[in-house]
Amino acid sequence: MPVLRPHTRPAPLTTRPASSDDLAMVLQLIDHAAHRLVSVADGEIAGLLAGAPALLLLDGVGPCGVVVAGWPHETIVWQRVLALSSGLPAARALNILLPSFHELLRARGIARVYISSDGTSDTWAWPTLYNLGYAHDTDVIVYEKTRMNVPTHGNITVRIRTATTADIPAILTVDARCFSPEWRKDDVQIGIALHEAPRFFVAVEHDTVIGYAFVTGHYGGRLVHLVRIAVQPERQGNGIGARLLYEVTSYAAATGADILTLNTQAYNRNARRLYEWFGFRRTGEKQSVLRYDL
Repeated sequence: MPVLRPHTRPAPLTTRPASSDDLAMVLQLIDHAAHRLVSVADGEIAGLLAGAPALLLLDGVGPCGVVVAGWPHETIVWQRVLALSSGLPAARALNILLPSFHELLRARGIARVYISSDGTSDTWAWPTLYNLGYAHDTDVIVYEKTRMNVPTHGNITVRIRTATTADIPAILTVDARCFSPEWRKDDVQIGIALHEAPRFFVAVEHDTVIGYAFVTGHYGGRLVHLVRIAVQPERQGNGIGARLLYEVTSYAAATGADILTLNTQAYNRNARRLYEWFGFRRTGEKQSVLRYDL
């Protein structure tokens, strides 16, 4: 007669807030995770753990999952890290970790959380995210330009110059008027970009900043990525966005870049028309953005 083995129940899962003291543990979880959604560089995680909402998932042995938010903007936050250890059923883990995370966000006064996913390698999370109440918000689509020719120089009466730290308040004003809260930059992000971006332009009219654009360089300068371009709403349609695009394209050509890329929301049809007129073409890549209303 066979001997019956005793049934072993899985260890109960619990959560606790994560802090700076957990940095090494969190980085190790991310490095060895069987499942992960990460949209932030490792070097930024220490700063987030110092005060942004973050939660660890624990089993009977130790940490087995982590979720970390970005810095809240008004009442909105992006989920920047989600990682789960191997051997841990994703649905079971997410059904414990994320509701607790939502409670942590509510306690911080957050009203809505966003998460981005490429929709293919991240399918492990989708069913549970939808079951928990996450909804599709938009797609972020990728464009590229491989020939640095331009159809126009744009509005040549507008002055383009390199941005300085004194321009930050005006840049933030432009940003707030051009983007909904989940897409806005804050003073820290703009300040970092001013110091680190290889090129950061502002468009000036009558001594007033009415637009801006900045880029990052990758692969030894072979790829230039247009991170942001924005023009005051009442000045749009006057060739200022085209002028900024001309300056960006000229910079990419002057540095010998092989490719110029940018991302934009699928619903931003006016911007997409401008990019396509300028010779940008869709790559077929996209990121799906999900939102959860708390």
